[in-house]
Amino acid sequence: MTRFVGKMFPKQSPLRLLYEHALVTQEAAKFLIPAMKNYFENNSVDQMCDQVDRLEDKADELKIMIRESYSKLKFVYFDRVDILTILHEEDAVIDAIDDFLKSLTLNRLEKPLNKEIRDLIFELAENSFDSVQMMTMAIGDLLTLVESSFSRSVASEEDKLASKVETNESRTDRLSLEVGKKIFSMKNTIHPVDLYFLEKLVRLLTRIADHAENVAERIRMITHI
Repeated sequence: MTRFVGKMFPKQSPLRLLYEHALVTQEAAKFLIPAMKNYFENNSVDQMCDQVDRLEDKADELKIMIRESYSKLKFVYFDRVDILTILHEEDAVIDAIDDFLKSLTLNRLEKPLNKEIRDLIFELAENSFDSVQMMTMAIGDLLTLVESSFSRSVASEEDKLASKVETNESRTDRLSLEVGKKIFSMKNTIHPVDLYFLEKLVRLLTRIADHAENVAERIRMITHI
């Protein structure tokens, strides 16, 4: 009987653990802007990398706990595949954040970047952080939706958030294209390694936003079936 109850009502809710994972990811995302500022001011980002590493380790522990917890459940509100897909996308966000910060330690630009391109990269980074925040809100709303027995008012908030995610996604696409064009327009005046390096940074920032937006969109799908 005890084992049966444990499977029906585990000590740690997978959705609550998923939300904790999102909060850890959001904490890591807070280093995006400060790390870039340090980089462009020729300061070290090593300490921030170490902090993000620790957060990623914590996220990995939560990921294992979520999978174990979900495997024990006999009753679930949503298909396991959907929740594990959300977890996979969420985990890809913090992986990309970690990759971004580590990339900043690999190369120093031969020449200072002009203000226009630097500002665009900062704007893209801010947009990526906004995407992570919306991802976290979406998972928090999903948890609240379940705990409120699928309240219509909570579902309505999910709809509003979905609209914001779509707007942010369009902004991500626009910014990444714009900054990419600006970078490649400098191909005759910038070192080829720096060109590749900057393009990689843009791709990583875009990847952060894309995976975060995928989480919010997946939640929108499973709550409106």
